[in-house]
Amino acid sequence: MGNIVDYIREYGDYSFLERPFCDEDSLAIAQLSYLKLDGAVPAPAPIPAGASAPEAGEGCPGITIGEISHCKRKEEIFADERFARDNAALFEAMRKSRRFQTMKLHDCVDRTDPSERLQFFAVACTLEDGSVFLAFRGTDETLVGWKEDFYMACRMPVRSQELSAAYLDEIGSRCKGSLLVGGHSKGGNLAVYAAMHCGEAVRRRIRRIYDLDGPGFLPWLRRDDLYGAVKDRIRKIVPHSSVVGMLLEDTGAYEVVESNTFGLLQHNPYSWLIRDGKFVTVRDIYKGRRAAVEIVNRWILSLTREEREGFVEALFTVIEASEAETLLDFSGNWKKAVRQMASALQETDRGTRKALWHVFRALFTAGKETVSGHRAKKKESGTMA
Repeated sequence: MGNIVDYIREYGDYSFLERPFCDEDSLAIAQLSYLKLDGAVPAPAPIPAGASAPEAGEGCPGITIGEISHCKRKEEIFADERFARDNAALFEAMRKSRRFQTMKLHDCVDRTDPSERLQFFAVACTLEDGSVFLAFRGTDETLVGWKEDFYMACRMPVRSQELSAAYLDEIGSRCKGSLLVGGHSKGGNLAVYAAMHCGEAVRRRIRRIYDLDGPGFLPWLRRDDLYGAVKDRIRKIVPHSSVVGMLLEDTGAYEVVESNTFGLLQHNPYSWLIRDGKFVTVRDIYKGRRAAVEIVNRWILSLTREEREGFVEALFTVIEASEAETLLDFSGNWKKAVRQMASALQETDRGTRKALWHVFRALFTAGKETVSGHRAKKKESGTMA
């Protein structure tokens, strides 16, 4: 068994005409969107005056992965130290593969505005068969990134969702061929939202929507006719120990993939297992994890919009009191976190305090799984040695 890098190395010699686009390809491109491609991949060009959107879509000029490595230093492309080695391996495997080496990347948009809690990145990828994959970047394990995920599950639309719909509408109408839309984490939520709220002409051309462990939607939005128009094209995939992907998820229409790690670390796409060119799947997420997240979801839905926003602020105020920089730090050293958060919790009202503890229990459970899993893996390695 391997991961997406191993998948590309093994099946990269197959063209998309020989081996049609699949779930595993969507994960590879979604992860590619995490690389620092701004400044190398062309930004959207203005439509010439007097030209209709479809006429402006002739060709959609772009840049290949190989060309990117010549116009931007690799240390800039792989600036994310957490996944620098894996990202570099993915980039090289795609660059050398027949499957991806001719893929053209274009229409790169990168916007960040702390005052709007906005972190938005999107890139379009034209494949050799003429179809276009529009990828939305997700968030990372930082507290700021996870806070955005929680906000998306509590308040809609957020600014990044509005931008995702506008991006799909503009770029989709300018490029010919069928459309694929997707992303990991927050990017998965953006892909679904964009498909719902883009223009009807673009929506009809969407072949598949890939939601890879992204947070869900508030119930009223899922009941919307726009959701009904795209739900049959959504492929939601989550890891065995999903947390983010289960926020406000109650449709049950998802596939669960096995991971080579534990707890919250399973949110890392490089941990998702692939065998014989397909994800290694299991029946459902862990029973204990499902129960914990269902409690969180019920508490979130019992609150008004104002209470939900206050809840998220209170949640992260208390988490930040633990002095952790990431939620992995927070859950991995949960005993220390509890001590440091105790005084911060006393500043909240009784109802909020009770709800917060339900959230923390879910995070602590994930953290203990992570720690226990690492210990077991370490012990196994020592035994084999």
